[in-house]
This record gives sequence, C-alpha cells and structure tokens, in this order.
Amino acid sequence: MKKYLSILFALSVYSTQSSAGGYQIPEMSIKGMGMGNAFTAVADDASAAWFNPAAMAFQKDNMITAGADLIKPNNEFTKSGSTYESKSSTFFVPHAYLGYKQNDWPVTFGLAINSPFGLAMNWRNSGADFAKNTAGAANVTFSEIRMINLNPSIAYKLNNQWSIAAGITYFNVFEVHLDSLLADHEGDGDGWGHNLALMYKGDGYNVGLTYRSKVKANISGTVVKGEIGGDAGTVGNVTTSVTFPEMVNLGFSFNPSDKWLVSMELDWTNWDRFASIDLSYTGAITGTILGNNSSIPENWTDTVAFRAGAEWQYRKNMRARFGYVYDPTPINDADFSPRLPGNDRQLITFGYGYDLNTQTTLDFAYAYVWLDDRNQTTSAAVRNGLYESDIHILSASLTYRF
Repeated sequence: MKKYLSILFALSVYSTQSSAGGYQIPEMSIKGMGMGNAFTAVADDASAAWFNPAAMAFQKDNMITAGADLIKPNNEFTKSGSTYESKSSTFFVPHAYLGYKQNDWPVTFGLAINSPFGLAMNWRNSGADFAKNTAGAANVTFSEIRMINLNPSIAYKLNNQWSIAAGITYFNVFEVHLDSLLADHEGDGDGWGHNLALMYKGDGYNVGLTYRSKVKANISGTVVKGEIGGDAGTVGNVTTSVTFPEMVNLGFSFNPSDKWLVSMELDWTNWDRFASIDLSYTGAITGTILGNNSSIPENWTDTVAFRAGAEWQYRKNMRARFGYVYDPTPINDADFSPRLPGNDRQLITFGYGYDLNTQTTLDFAYAYVWLDDRNQTTSAAVRNGLYESDIHILSASLTYRF
C-alpha cells in the first residue's frame, strides 16, 4: 500500500489514465496531437507557451487557445482463464494558452495552463484477486488525483533566425484520493520548477529544443485505516515528497513543399527520479499496521520517446494531420503495480484544422493508443497475470488571434 501511495501522490491529472510512458500526458495541444505531438520545432499557435515558448517570438499575432481532451482508457486483467475489467470512464482534460506581445517588441509573454501528468484507475468491484479483502496488503481498488500546472514564460527574439525563452512552472496537486481495503488517503501539495527553450528558423526548416526542470512537490494529508489488518477507522497524517522528472525535447521540422510540413522529435524523460520515495506517518495511525515511516524503491529508468508527424494543407483554410509515436515504459517488472498497468506503447494520431476566418481556427484530433501486453510473473501472486490496455483520445480546441 505504501508503495502505491508514493506513486499516486507523484502524479498530476484531471482524472485520467496517462497516454505516454510512465504517467505523462503529452496531448496538451490539439494541433500538436494531430502530428503525434512532434511539435517542439513547429509550435506555431498559442500552445507554443507549453511546447516551445521560444517559438512565440516568431509569431505575428497575439493568440489565445482553449481546448480539451476526452480520454477513454480500457484495462483488462486475465488470470487462470478469467478476465476482469477496470471501471470504464471517459475523462475530461482541459488546457488553455496565451501568447502576447506589444507591437514590434522582441519580447513575447506566454502562459500555459494544463495537466501534463496523470493517472486514474478503478478496480472496485472488478472481481480481480488484487481488489479483494483476501489480497491483504497487496490490495488495490481505486485511485484519483487532480492537479493544475501554471507556466508563464518570456521569449526573446535575438534575430531573424534565433530566439530563446525562459519561464517558471508551478504544480498544484490540489486533491488526492487513494483507496484500498487497507487504508484510504487524501492529501495535497505543490512544487516549483523552471523551463528553458531555444528555436532556430532556417531556410525551409526549424530546430527546437526545450528543457523542463525537475519539480519537487511536498505532499501532506490524512490517512484512514481500512478493514484489513485491524484498527479500522483510525485516522492519522501522512507526508512525502516526490520529484517530478526533468524533460528534454529536441525537434526538427521542414517543408518539402508549399502544402506539406513534416516534423520529427525525440523526448527524453528522466524517470530515474523515481529511485525511492520516503513516507512518514504521524498520529494514531502509527500504532497500526502502517508503521511510522518507510523508504520504497521505485527503480524506474529514463526513457526516450520518438515522435513523427505531418500536416497537409490541401485547401487554403483546411489542413489534415497525421502522426506516429513510440513511447517505452520506465516501469520494470519488480516495481509493477495494477494502479499503473503500463508497458511500451504506440500511438497513431489524426488531426484536422479549419480556419473559420482570418482570426479564428478550429482544430480537432483523434489518437489511438495501444500498449504491449504485460504478462506479469514477478509481483505478489494476486497481481500476477496478463494486463491488456488501450486508450482512445478525442480532442478539440479553438484559437483566436488578436
């Protein structure tokens, strides 16, 4: 249970299973999502405030974008010929962006509001062995966390080819719920970090580079003892600190013709930050089976995701987009949990952009995410079995130029 708490406190989401390796949600731009999120070297709408703030320096218009993802995950667990499903739900993940500059100033201000990490999983009443009382401390039932990320940045145009940007990021994990038959948890916390970005515009091609620092979030909350192990209803406090990983994104885009844009990208995420998590309990709960404190090994590994996408402007005001992603999992077999039944995953994406007029654009995107099956054999016996997952994502946004 303590291990699960450490993982879930680390996540940030609007109640959704993540669609990238680990628990990241990269679908933070509808235009970018249509191109497989290979957007660091493109970033030509307001979502540049997140993907590459340096690109804002080359945008001619002030812009604001508001959008959302509808995410529907499907998770199954099969053991001894029987299949169990997690509760199927559709989750809503909003995001908004602003890019603004005054006249011909070389400085541009950007603001990103989104939820770039996440996890939610509900195995209640599934019938799976690990969701029953008989699972003991290995019991897993329901998890949910809500958060918001605020990220202002400033971009500076050095010349007609180069721009740089820097910003600060604030993670507010404002609601955490973690349920099992052993204990229920509720808490919140926050943390600060920073980001840097670079953009180069060549003759028919762009290169983009972004860096996002680690963010250490201090979490505190309450824990209520469940029915397993006695002392049901005992209340105490729990604290932990979690370090969100650094990210480096390197992208390249080019125009093979007037109607086509092609983009490729490598994204490095330092999941090694999950080497261990320290938990401390205080209050009456320390006299129960939960103990006083513990250090939980995670042993995740860093990953590099590959993204590729293309945009075809087949009419003056209409664009079709396509993308592909390969994103490996950082989770090893020894630290696997049904709360995050992840594995290597691939995505295919499709998008469409339509200019309503010279100031307003609608963007739509769809992504199908399939995960490699995980035949788990090294966990507690009740968790061993075959895990199968896929995810559908449908998204839309509106961009207004002023």
